Amino acid sequence: MDDVQPPADRADLQEKLLSIAHRIVDEEGVDKLTVRRLAAEAGVSTMAVYTRFGSVGAVAAAVRERGFGEFADLMESVGETEDPLSDLYLQYLLYLRFAAGHLHLYSLMFQYTSPEWAAGQRAELLQHAAPAETPEGSRSFGAMLRRVERAYPDADAATTGVRAGEAWASAHGVAMLGMAGLLGPEALDAVAGSMAVALAVGHGARRLDAAEASMTRARRRLADEHPGGERTADDERRAD
Repeated sequence: MDDVQPPADRADLQEKLLSIAHRIVDEEGVDKLTVRRLAAEAGVSTMAVYTRFGSVGAVAAAVRERGFGEFADLMESVGETEDPLSDLYLQYLLYLRFAAGHLHLYSLMFQYTSPEWAAGQRAELLQHAAPAETPEGSRSFGAMLRRVERAYPDADAATTGVRAGEAWASAHGVAMLGMAGLLGPEALDAVAGSMAVALAVGHGARRLDAAEASMTRARRRLADEHPGGERTADDERRAD
């Protein structure tokens, strides 16, 4: 019986359930995640799911945290170079790639829920802490904040926090427009690059030509250090 399984077996089953739930959310959306479906795909009873997670909201919260872990790994993969602005831009581009490649998971992570969920389910998910309050969520935002700190070394902590918020708002806004189909890939790329450069120039980090050169370096690094996304003709033109 499930309740007399050794601890290692119970942990293995919890990981199996979480992996299945992650796949469902990533491929189909959180509204397709139900305890009944999760149990069926794992070959266990619904009680086994409730025993380990308590509710479908708790399962979704665990999936969200795993998503932030993947996102944090990506944000932390940006190495430090002699061009801190290029480092920040590369992180910005990777942010957009993650959102485009994980539409449903990103929606759960940053919008918290699906509008198709009942109000009670949405509230239950939020009871499991806002993203910035969880370990992996905090790690994600910390990685972004560090890149902003290096790009603006003379800014005080409060100003750095505001500029990090601006960069995040910019990336999230562009990502959402892309997810909604309101910006095609090339338009999204152009808008994202222009906004990122404009923010840096507006805050005095670089002159326009220098900021654009940093973006060009970031695009090259994206292709060279983080293969997996297709370079568009616009990417090639910008990198030349």
